[in-house]
Amino acid sequence: MARQIVINFILEPDRSSNIHRIRNFGEDLYRHCHNDGWASISLADVDRATDQLKVSIRSARRVRRTAQMIEKLLVQHFLSDIAQLVEVNQSE
Repeated sequence: MARQIVINFILEPDRSSNIHRIRNFGEDLYRHCHNDGWASISLADVDRATDQLKVSIRSARRVRRTAQMIEKLLVQHFLSDIAQLVEVNQSE
């Protein structure tokens, strides 16, 4: 069963500023996932992101660790107050 963490962003009135910050966060998240090897995110999806990002996780045992890494990055990018993480299990 494939696992994903979906990051939903609640945009404020100044959407363009938020979208720029979300995409910067997504690029940083991409680098962390690429270096980690247990999670992945499409750079094309990051470039198109407006209010949602999806991270695929290769192992169920890595979901919690990946969520912690995402939450840490959200704090670093000052997005934790507008972001919500949701775990999604997909049947293959």
